Amino acid sequence: MKKGKKSEIKKLRVKTHKNLLLVKSDSEEDKKKLEIIRDILINEDNKDKADLHNYFLNNKGEAIFKHLPFFDIYERHFSKYRGKDINMMEIGVGSGGAVKMWREYFRNNNANVNIYSIDKNPKCKQFEGDNIKIFIGSQDDRDFLNEVKSQIPKLDILIDDGGHRMNQQIITFEEMYGHIKDDGIYLCEDVYTSYWPNFGGGYKNPNSFIEYTKNLIDYLNAYWATEEDDLYPNSFTDSAYSIHYYDGIVIIEKRKRDTRYNDICQQAIIGKTKE
Repeated sequence: MKKGKKSEIKKLRVKTHKNLLLVKSDSEEDKKKLEIIRDILINEDNKDKADLHNYFLNNKGEAIFKHLPFFDIYERHFSKYRGKDINMMEIGVGSGGAVKMWREYFRNNNANVNIYSIDKNPKCKQFEGDNIKIFIGSQDDRDFLNEVKSQIPKLDILIDDGGHRMNQQIITFEEMYGHIKDDGIYLCEDVYTSYWPNFGGGYKNPNSFIEYTKNLIDYLNAYWATEEDDLYPNSFTDSAYSIHYYDGIVIIEKRKRDTRYNDICQQAIIGKTKE
């Protein structure tokens, strides 16, 4: 695999929001920008599963700031929850547009959808409303997160779109993963900051969130470790079903492990075999 050009890497490090298009009016210039975004966002493969994409494109309310590839990822992992009663949390309120987007997306067929959110900016309280509850505090404050957990039900989905610093992402995972339902989803966005030293990351930095989650891969497979390995199954092993890595996103799908898999049957052969 070829290494990236140093000039391109330096440019990305300096310009965090590379190639950001801002659309905030119906001006001719903004209409042209919107067409570019639409052409990138929707294609032949996803046009029939693009409700979130279109909500984003047609948004006239509070701003929504998302990376364009994320919408296909959302549809892939979240569509099964539509029309169902769910509890969801997004860390990071921003301009308030995303929490409303989630409410509208999930409450298809009049489902009861409760949206919880965390932000350290007290002004974000203004975005509370119909089935939207916002907590003000820091996501790297363990006491605060424990207080939040005491006030909300277990979650079907948690999205970490907060401060994107390593300690914030790791502490949030450690405190909130256990508050996800057995069949829920934990999603951390903008994990490219794991490669940025000014966010506490850096390539192969053992303290980065990416490197932290790479260790989770071992625990996902811990029942296959040999006696010589210093690797033992833990609560994550018994609760995680899969880990997905995308450009900028890490997703962990939960599924409670059937104890019979460990005790009785890990593999099976059914059918005729050669003598």
